[in-house]
Amino acid sequence: MFEPRSYLQKLTDPWVYPRFLQLAAQSKDPVERLQWVVTYFIAGFHRALRQFQKPFNPILGETWQATAADGSRIFLEQISHHPPISAFQLLGPHGAYTFCGQSQPSVSYKTNAIKTSARGFRVIDFADGGRVEVHFPSYTLKGLLYTSAPRGELAGTAEFIDAANGLHAVVEFGPVEGARSSVLQRPDAFSGTIYLQQPRTPVERQASGGVPDSGWVMPTAGDKAKRSTSSFSSIGSMMRTGLGGLGLRSKSSPAVAEEAGVRDVVASCTGNWLSHLDWGHDRWWTLLEEAAVEWEPVPHPLPSDCRYREDLAALAAGDVKAAQVAKEALEQRQRADAKLRKAGGGSG
Repeated sequence: MFEPRSYLQKLTDPWVYPRFLQLAAQSKDPVERLQWVVTYFIAGFHRALRQFQKPFNPILGETWQATAADGSRIFLEQISHHPPISAFQLLGPHGAYTFCGQSQPSVSYKTNAIKTSARGFRVIDFADGGRVEVHFPSYTLKGLLYTSAPRGELAGTAEFIDAANGLHAVVEFGPVEGARSSVLQRPDAFSGTIYLQQPRTPVERQASGGVPDSGWVMPTAGDKAKRSTSSFSSIGSMMRTGLGGLGLRSKSSPAVAEEAGVRDVVASCTGNWLSHLDWGHDRWWTLLEEAAVEWEPVPHPLPSDCRYREDLAALAAGDVKAAQVAKEALEQRQRADAKLRKAGGGSG
């Protein structure tokens, strides 16, 4: 049931269409920028479900470094054992953007299905100071028993927030209500809307009882200067500080409640994450026409790189028994280390 990869490696599977983030970075129109960001993630979702074998759980302190042909670099580190938390930092070419965050997988089981969602936070910072916060939908694997083949689906919603410009994109997964196209009637269809939040005046807020603060705070230039994005030198400490290290005061979404003001629709999209995405009448992404980049491991990684794991190497070589023995040895050592940290008053 295992594939010879670490969860750190699998995390990067959907992030292989950097052309869209480059276009987002170049755009001066906040709405268009958000459209490109949404397109980037929608285009990659299918790659998370290319195959259903389970990756290996990362060992605390495990890392992975890779680059892409366009000049992008990515750094990942397992920063917590229980709960399992993976930190990542994707640097765009020439500093055009930085995509970073934490991923904490949450899994629930049913008789014939597994549902998984990635808790944590994800933000894209652009060179001109723009920022978009990203919230993923959940993945569901159905038909694990009593069927010829399982299938993967996306469920719930994805959200993308540009708080500085009052923009909030919501993408809902599932058949599009009222759609005539058979492709949009499928479970893998989606529809989305970008709203412009028009805040109420103080008088209106007082009359309605007001709304709680969203907790979203844009960092100052000084805050951004404190965050190094060059290498692993900052990723561990930055990610351990969580949202606070990114200028956020709360783990809650910065999306303002609908009753906080009037929401104007500024753009809408429909599509199918297995085929295409349309903004209005324009096609922005077609699966069969878009080339994905490949993440290439750096030639001289840190000693903590996952490629040095004995269990992964053994499984990749086809020696399942040796892989099992090595996997158990690593897990026993990690449990022993956790006991020592707990006895010494540490954490992790």
